[in-house]
Amino acid sequence: MRKLNVFFDVDNTLIMWDGKLRNHAHEVFTKLREDGHTIYVWSGVGIRRWDMRRHKLDEFVEDYFLKPLEDHHERLKTYDVHVFPDYVIDDHKSVVDAFFGYHIPDMAGPDDRELLEVYAHITEVAQQEVDEG
Repeated sequence: MRKLNVFFDVDNTLIMWDGKLRNHAHEVFTKLREDGHTIYVWSGVGIRRWDMRRHKLDEFVEDYFLKPLEDHHERLKTYDVHVFPDYVIDDHKSVVDAFFGYHIPDMAGPDDRELLEVYAHITEVAQQEVDEG
């Protein structure tokens, strides 16, 4: 399985409008790290280490970045994003379209399973790249 640099957005992706962590976040972060993927967190409103610490996810995160909101590729260097995002999870489709990944709904109900779908898709993508290679 290919090892991916996985970039998670924060607002309405990992942390919902009410401040609660999206369902299955700990489980998915644990599995991603066990599979050898590297997790990064970025946000258009600043470095979000405190939020990840508050939700006990910081131990899984390799690094934090400011996320470009436009001219995505060009601004990676401007924002000192020194690792290329192989896979992004974001509630803004433009970010997913600029790179590659999973466009996650910005709303989550009590039975939300989106992060489990994210994990399944990452696993499929990582395996396909090995099979094709």
